[in-house]
Amino acid sequence: MTRTSISTPIFAAAAALFGQLTACATVAPIPPDQSIEPLSVLARTLGEEGTAAVSVESGQRSGEFGCTLLYEVYRPARTETRAMVILAHGFMRDLTSMRGWAAHWASYGVPVTVMSMCNSRWFNGHHDRNASDLVALARALHSGPLLYAGFSAGGLAAYLAAAQDPRTLAYLGLDSVDSGKLALSAAEGFSVPGLFLLGEPSACNADSNILETIVATPNCTALRIRHATHCHFENPYDPRCERICGRVQSEEASEVLAETIRILATAWILAQTQKNPLARKVLETAASDSDQLEGGIESIR
Repeated sequence: MTRTSISTPIFAAAAALFGQLTACATVAPIPPDQSIEPLSVLARTLGEEGTAAVSVESGQRSGEFGCTLLYEVYRPARTETRAMVILAHGFMRDLTSMRGWAAHWASYGVPVTVMSMCNSRWFNGHHDRNASDLVALARALHSGPLLYAGFSAGGLAAYLAAAQDPRTLAYLGLDSVDSGKLALSAAEGFSVPGLFLLGEPSACNADSNILETIVATPNCTALRIRHATHCHFENPYDPRCERICGRVQSEEASEVLAETIRILATAWILAQTQKNPLARKVLETAASDSDQLEGGIESIR
């Protein structure tokens, strides 16, 4: 069966597909009285590639439920942390849709592993199984602390993995979704720092249904990047995603949104794994009490 060109949970995919069949792709223009301003020059350095050379190791192993997992480990020539990031892709996607994130964070001295999760089916995401496979792969590859991160339904699998793995250092959700209240059920036992980066509510992120989990999660921060679509949270950006999830007009504005997300996600990774002072300053500014922050960021929690 062919794979879809975007990452969405099952229930959101049906609604989005119906919208695609009945209308042209949604365009999200910037209101005439607003503009998308880039973050400060200092913060924007985190959106640029780091200085560490990166090598990539490929491998495969049997998952906890019998299917075969393909994975890639992005190792910096100069490691700046004992931690490793375990990164999960979205629904019915594969590791290629996360390679940009893995390479970017590794260039800052942070090892990153991304795998193609093999349990999901069109009518059953098996997110709990994917979480178990993430934990098992992390156990096989790394003996130190772990930061679980994921996009969309991969954000759900990473959240479940972070909740059950005692070695978890922190969590990063890239426009995460919930399904069957799996994340909400795990929130009570969630004990590590978490950052949720969100786009505008849409069918593609299940109308931001992760908000219920965010409210129930202790010690977390949630930031909405105003005007961002679900597509902006994959790296590399896939233009085919726009057919269902919409696009931002113009290309320049879209690029600023992607850069803002890249800066904030990288700041979180570096703040948690390296205690990087610039990264911490960027996050403190973004998570301030102001409702409207530079770069069009809205603090939700």
